[in-house]
Amino acid sequence: MTQPGPEVRDETERMLASAGIVVTDEGKARARAKLAAAEQRMTPDAWARLDDRYGRSAA
Repeated sequence: MTQPGPEVRDETERMLASAGIVVTDEGKARARAKLAAAEQRMTPDAWARLDDRYGRSAA
C-alpha cells in the first residue's frame, strides 16, 4: 500500500483540525499499527471471500 505524500498528510491534519479533531503522534502510531494489522489479515483467501460475499468476479 502506498503512503500519501507530506502535502496530503498536512492537508488531512488541517482538515481534521478545522473539525476540532487533534492529530497526535500517539494517534498516528496507533492508526499505523491498526492499518498494518489489517493489511496482514488480507491474504489472497480473505480477498477471495470478500469477492464472493459481494458478488465481484476475480477477473
